[in-house]
Amino acid sequence: MCYHKSLTVKHQKLMEHYSASFASIREENEIKRYHENGFDFLPTPVVTAGKPELLQDFNWGLIPFWTKDLAGALRLRTQTLNCISEEMYDKPSFKDAAKNHQRCLIPCSGFYEWRWLDEKGKSKIPYFISLKGTDLFSLAGLYSRWRNPETDAYLYTYTVLTTTANKMMSEIHNSKLRMPVIIPREYEKDWLNKSLTKDDVFAFCQPIDDSTMEARTISKLITTKGADTNVPEVMAAHPYEK
Repeated sequence: MCYHKSLTVKHQKLMEHYSASFASIREENEIKRYHENGFDFLPTPVVTAGKPELLQDFNWGLIPFWTKDLAGALRLRTQTLNCISEEMYDKPSFKDAAKNHQRCLIPCSGFYEWRWLDEKGKSKIPYFISLKGTDLFSLAGLYSRWRNPETDAYLYTYTVLTTTANKMMSEIHNSKLRMPVIIPREYEKDWLNKSLTKDDVFAFCQPIDDSTMEARTISKLITTKGADTNVPEVMAAHPYEK
């Protein structure tokens, strides 16, 4: 599944790529995400079908609107960082967002996965995966708005859709054989079209051609306890003995 990703481009490039402006004022000193761990539930700029002209900060880990309390919301979001795209119209946590056309684009520079060297994953090698020739592409997602009954404040959240792994990803992510749904640049606006049928949506949720992707092994800094992983070194190529 996809629990680790990066976003390292400047705000201006995001605005130009998506023909969108930021919904909130941005800091002068831009913060790059060399490594974002989904279990930190950080806010991420996304572009939604509801407001495609805006880049809005939504938190990773979808909280359905029907969640009763904060404790339930905090517990549920640990299980909704990803959504199996084949199940989005059926699973309780995602079916309302899917049926209500609450789809989004999640800007990404790359994502991280691990290749298991044994059956239980005690020995594994981390990889950084991206698209060839670009440092910005879009993952497909669903989004939701949840009202905290204790404060009446709204929390906006999203999940990353996944699909079956292509050949390259099945060799890297060999424990789950899954990969995030990637929306090609030329189809990004189409993904946000609220008139799409269920069959149209499923047609988008297919593994992309692995010839458009590239991957490299990286060091184990990314899983080093206590280390700062939001640094360029976390993405640097690192060889391993065969």
